[in-house]
Amino acid sequence: MTNEMQLLSKAGKTFYFATFWLSKAVRYDAARAYTFCRLVDDIADASPARPDRDSYLSEVTSALARGDSSHELVGHVSPLLSRFPAIRQPLADLVDACRRDSPALTIIDEDDLVRYAHGVAGNVGLIMYPILGGTSELGLAYAADLGIAMQYTNIARDVLEDLGQGRSYLPSTWLTGTTLKGLDSITAHNEHIVVQAIHKLLLLAEERYRRGLSGLSYLAPQNRFAIRVAAQCYRAIGERVITDSRICRQRAVVSNLQKVAIACKAALQHFPVALWLDTTPRASHPLSQSQPEIRYRTGVR
Repeated sequence: MTNEMQLLSKAGKTFYFATFWLSKAVRYDAARAYTFCRLVDDIADASPARPDRDSYLSEVTSALARGDSSHELVGHVSPLLSRFPAIRQPLADLVDACRRDSPALTIIDEDDLVRYAHGVAGNVGLIMYPILGGTSELGLAYAADLGIAMQYTNIARDVLEDLGQGRSYLPSTWLTGTTLKGLDSITAHNEHIVVQAIHKLLLLAEERYRRGLSGLSYLAPQNRFAIRVAAQCYRAIGERVITDSRICRQRAVVSNLQKVAIACKAALQHFPVALWLDTTPRASHPLSQSQPEIRYRTGVR
């Protein structure tokens, strides 16, 4: 097993499970891209923060722009950049978004939430899109939707963990007077408000999952099922975040046995729908009129 696959198997267990339905070559490329994203995220989230955190991440962005494969992080993805040049911009945008993600980050409303989630996760979808065989620009928004949906699930799952690190990604306007600063800020008197905010977040995630999955036909046919499995397994994490109207105190997880059951159910949904055929015509992406403008600048043709 390569170093990239080892990291994926430990730090990205849900996606690792889904990659078993990818070819060996595509699986390795996806693992290489994941390794870059994971390393950037680890640097951005390290506690205590490394003294050169911001300058180092800015250096990564510059190295990507220059195509400097001698840089230790850019070297991880340089083989991908040569074959998938469209991923250069979302890679850079991801690094910039992670650099801005600090305890000082303030998310006031849903627009802030969308911008944040697109930066740190929608861009992951844009990076994976050409690797998974996406070639049409029409499919980019669907790829970003799945990344955003998974990030919303992450936020819902990690509310307590993030508060322990002095972070909160729930929009403050959803909390009706409740200020979240540390674990002790959730009390018996206000937990129901936080639970309501998490429910709202998971509803938004569900919208993104539905939209993202409706665009699977833009991927290469042989890769579509793996992404359906990944999305459905991640979606199931959100179903385990709230128990008995309270935030689950243990990290919500989906067991391997549950993942197998989800994959079997996904197969029943997926394979009758002409997996090996291209479906045309395709509807345009139903972008919400209220969400912040996001430009997909990958240059995919």
